[in-house]
Amino acid sequence: MINKSFTRIVIRTMEIDDLKKVLEIEKQSFPVPWTYDLFFHELTGNKYARYFVLEKGNEVVGYLGLWHKGSNFHITNIAIIEKLRRKGYGEKFLKFIEKIATTHGIKKISLEVRRLNCIAQDMYRKYGYKVMKVLRNYYQEEKEDALIMEKKLS
Repeated sequence: MINKSFTRIVIRTMEIDDLKKVLEIEKQSFPVPWTYDLFFHELTGNKYARYFVLEKGNEVVGYLGLWHKGSNFHITNIAIIEKLRRKGYGEKFLKFIEKIATTHGIKKISLEVRRLNCIAQDMYRKYGYKVMKVLRNYYQEEKEDALIMEKKLS
C-alpha cells in the first residue's frame, strides 16, 4: 500500500511541454483564460517573466508566473487544479517566491486579485500582503474591480 501523504512536491521552472496541463488549469481557474500564445510569449519572449509549475508526484497541479523588474516581483498569475484548492499549495508557491526574493534582493512583491476572490485575498493577507489600491473595472469582461496587493520585504 502506498501512503499518498508522502507524495513528493516539487516546484520547478515551467517548460513549453507543460503548457497543455497549464492551459487546463488556467481554464478551470479564470473566466477569461490566457491562451497558449500568451503563455508561449511569456516563456520565450519576455525577458522579465519567470514561470514555475508545482508537481505532486509527476503531475503538474499548479503554476505561478511573475515578472522580475529591478528590485520588484509582480505575480502575474497563480493557479492550482480545482481538486487541490484550499489545501496549502498556493501557500507553497508564496513561500517559494519569498525564498527566491531574498536571494535576488527583492524589496516588494505585488499582484492583482479580483475583488470577489476573498479566498485568495485571505491567503495573501495571511502572508503579509496589504491592499494598496483598487483598479475599477480592471477585469473588463466582467466589469470587476481588482485589488492591488503588495508585500514589502526587509
